[in-house]
Amino acid sequence: PVLPVPADKLEELIQLIEDARRPVIYAGGGIISAEASGELLEFAERSQIPVATTLMGIGAMPETHPLSLRWLGMHGAVFANNAVNEADLVIALGARFDDRVTGAVNMFCPESTIVHIDIDASEINKNKKVAYPIRANVKDALQVLNSALAAKGWERRSSGFTRTPEWFGVIDGWKKQYPFSYEDRKGYIAPQAVIEELYRQTADKDPIICTGVGQHQMFAAQFFKFDKPRRLATSGGLGTMGYGLPAALGAKVGCPKCKVVLFTGDGSILMNCQEFSTLHRYAVEVKVIVLQNGVLGMVNQWQRLFYGGRQAASVINDFPDMAKVARAMDVPS
Repeated sequence: PVLPVPADKLEELIQLIEDARRPVIYAGGGIISAEASGELLEFAERSQIPVATTLMGIGAMPETHPLSLRWLGMHGAVFANNAVNEADLVIALGARFDDRVTGAVNMFCPESTIVHIDIDASEINKNKKVAYPIRANVKDALQVLNSALAAKGWERRSSGFTRTPEWFGVIDGWKKQYPFSYEDRKGYIAPQAVIEELYRQTADKDPIICTGVGQHQMFAAQFFKFDKPRRLATSGGLGTMGYGLPAALGAKVGCPKCKVVLFTGDGSILMNCQEFSTLHRYAVEVKVIVLQNGVLGMVNQWQRLFYGGRQAASVINDFPDMAKVARAMDVPS
């Protein structure tokens, strides 16, 4: 729907920002859907508020920016989760407070004043009761906020933040104490190391990264830094294994000049590996990296952590040689 921007409610938000000592922006996939990434960056730089995104909001805020907290939630950054839960003001933009972000909803942001801007009326106060619900197109709302901040003389800053210096000091300490990290096991190539190396080789080439669903999906989101929207194609809410190869095929056809790389697991690739044939038929160039660990990684992880170690149907003892499968469909491997 096309909605009028509630300027009076947004004016109240500016006062909340001025009073806040520990503010955080929590940005979801609605920012990308609304094509509002530029407005979000301007808002963050004018207000000097750090930004944590959801998995589906990755790339809405440049992840190499000093104001970026990367992404939050069950598999997100410790420093992002700490910042949101310790904040006195949380500004939720195009996000839905789903359980992968909040955990136990009643324990999420217990001491925070929460503002929620979203165009979908059904999402407001659905999962989390908020103090300031604002129904609006998030792009329009951010444009109004940015104009109001500019009128008050709040200049854009990409570094050297002077508002809430103590808060930035605390967050910086968390970033140093709790970076994304992994164990480098002798005799194995850690999947995170593969993703880090690909990032090192391709970050300046602005690739589109696709994933299946599972541990490799989380590793890709953790260890590849995205500075632009629509550079990560991944299945979030529904979490459909097998999504990656068809998504990569579509991404390359839609953006033929882009480098397209698929990170997938041995479980996910089995769901739609027949699409190798489609790649060959239409001569679509997609790089596919299969991270093989012999299990349905995330399912197995949950079974070990939450079900007393009982494992059922999550170990793949007879995984086929995927290079041979691909070559059988005339895809070099």
